[in-house]
Amino acid sequence: MTQGIRTPVYAKAEFFNPGGSVKDRIGVAMIEAAEREGRLRPGGVIVEATSGNTGVGLAIAAAVKGYRCIFTMPDKMSQEKARLLRALGAEVIITPTAVPPDHPDNYIVKGRAIAAAHQNAIFADQHYNPVNPEVHYRTTGPEIWEQTAGRVTHFVCAPGTGGTVSGAGRYLKERNPKIRVIAGDPVGSIYTQYAKTKQQTEGYPYKVEGIGGDKIPTSLHWDVIDEWISVTDKDAILMTRRVAREEGLFVGGSTGVNVVAALEVARRAGGTDALVVTVLCDTGERYLSKVYNDEWLRENQILETERVAVAQLLAAKNGSAAPPLVSVAPSATVRQALNLMSTYNVSQLPVLDSGDGVGAVFEQLLMARALEDPATLDQPVEDVMDPPFPVVDADLPVDRLSALLSRETPAALVRRDGKIAGIVTRYDVLHQLAGIR
Repeated sequence: MTQGIRTPVYAKAEFFNPGGSVKDRIGVAMIEAAEREGRLRPGGVIVEATSGNTGVGLAIAAAVKGYRCIFTMPDKMSQEKARLLRALGAEVIITPTAVPPDHPDNYIVKGRAIAAAHQNAIFADQHYNPVNPEVHYRTTGPEIWEQTAGRVTHFVCAPGTGGTVSGAGRYLKERNPKIRVIAGDPVGSIYTQYAKTKQQTEGYPYKVEGIGGDKIPTSLHWDVIDEWISVTDKDAILMTRRVAREEGLFVGGSTGVNVVAALEVARRAGGTDALVVTVLCDTGERYLSKVYNDEWLRENQILETERVAVAQLLAAKNGSAAPPLVSVAPSATVRQALNLMSTYNVSQLPVLDSGDGVGAVFEQLLMARALEDPATLDQPVEDVMDPPFPVVDADLPVDRLSALLSRETPAALVRRDGKIAGIVTRYDVLHQLAGIR
């Protein structure tokens, strides 16, 4: 991933935590803080608004400690996260993503309401809980400092609640004020614009989960962050897939934002005296239905739809028993045409004269005529043939060919370099669409 970049880039692999994400650090810490303060007593209820990972961290600790968990989660989050939370014994309430931050159905607003309706319940409140950045100040920051032997010069981390970048960033700056803290931010989040203007604007939905936001959390300490880098969904998700395929690190979409930003920072730093550290936030196993699902990516215009040409259909047929083009001359007999169909297991034949299509014959129709009048077998096909198949160029996209073919027009001749080079049928198109080889 860093080929051609002189500055080393390190990534802290938070998916090794017990629940598979960086949020495990704050889950148990928020519960224990509530216990110390007397807000959470035995048999109590933990409520949280989560994109999934904080819920997992809370649910693991709650399972050990004997608490009940109720989580609200926006509907854009992957189904794997909801299923994992339920597997850990939590109740999951799915809320709409595309609502204003103060709407009753917003996942944070609904979470607060649920906590207020239960006795002996806390709302973990990761976006506004001071324990969130504090635990990263105590753990993540010191780990990065020690693991790089104090050589870190840039810390790149995309904020969701802001706890990781704020807590770890503050610690690192206390150890070395020259360290720069850079925040990646998905396009659609309001954070980057707020950092510039200190005016809260309206964001819009984006696909990357767990980072960015449409509100201003107090867990995000703006004074710690030196620079913001906006990253599109497409760049983030394609980078996530590159990390898996080129580095063997199976991570989620928020990591893609971090890596895009970290590589940009490393290119700019330009020397071996700098050292960039970023975060691999969670495991890719939580995004199999989205980030690692080609169909979902195409539906969301993140992965280009593969353009398949008619020539590729012809190439796929090269391994079959039949030649690329089986045809008959107008003067051939019906008997000869039927023998050819039987030999090559095809149900129709183009009739070619001097290389041009002049007609077509179909097995079912020829057999019906021969059964009615056996003398038909010795007639020339030009006496009984149907209109010719249409002719298409080899570079025609298959989706346009699909629109051309029908029950009445089951095949098309393919022209390459001015000559008829083969034939493709409705079945060939269907096999390509279905992935059948």
